[in-house]
Amino acid sequence: MTIQQHPSPNYGSRYGWKPDRIVNHITAGSTAAGALATLCDPKREASAHFVIDKDGAIYQLVALDRAAWANGTSISPSDSRYYGHSTLAVVRNRCTNANYYTISIEHVCVSGGALTPEQLTASIELHRYIITEVKRLYGVTIPATREYIVGHSEINPKTKPDCPGERFPFDAILEGLQQKEVQSDTSGTIQIKRGGYYTAKFSGTNATKLQVTAGTGDVVTIVPINRGEDKLAAIVPIGKPGDMAGIYTTSPGGRPVKRFVAQIV
Repeated sequence: MTIQQHPSPNYGSRYGWKPDRIVNHITAGSTAAGALATLCDPKREASAHFVIDKDGAIYQLVALDRAAWANGTSISPSDSRYYGHSTLAVVRNRCTNANYYTISIEHVCVSGGALTPEQLTASIELHRYIITEVKRLYGVTIPATREYIVGHSEINPKTKPDCPGERFPFDAILEGLQQKEVQSDTSGTIQIKRGGYYTAKFSGTNATKLQVTAGTGDVVTIVPINRGEDKLAAIVPIGKPGDMAGIYTTSPGGRPVKRFVAQIV
């Protein structure tokens, strides 16, 4: 996963609070450029920690140890953003600004909160990254459940009733987070002699559904093998000595992930 830095001046202190909720949003516009311009404009007084474009590109606007201006709640009962309106008991009981203890993700709008396959894959990866970083930075565990991974409409039901939308794939994100991440037993560069082959093993949830491919098709042939819960792939050289090819795995609906490089010797 690659995160592009696009700093916003719109943020504040957490005032001693530790983040323990991830809040999902859908942008008002349909382009990343528009969203980034709005969330980085000091006159708009709005931001988010991250923006995910429709092609899966991820931008970070605010550091995790700072409060982005995305999920603010008011302490005034007359304000439409009053924390007492939240559908979440934790927001109502904490009686303070929800920005202090949340991390926000904006997804560039498609329709009704639906995500492109690339966005969904990126969102799962980003949620996993946030959970890992919050544990590292604060010692706080964010469980992969709907109590902790929520939508903006649950924080501010009166001002944002349709964010992130009825089609937002909470279930798919949670399912992705609860799966064991695919692991490869090979990394770096491996050398294979002409006339021989190398067998790589990939393990994890649904590993047998992986597609194993080569970045350069005339260097190696790949023979996939399913064995138990693992995916094995025989990498067979067909090119000439010195030729190299990246070896990738792709999950259903996901993006290719480079695992290692095969070099013919």
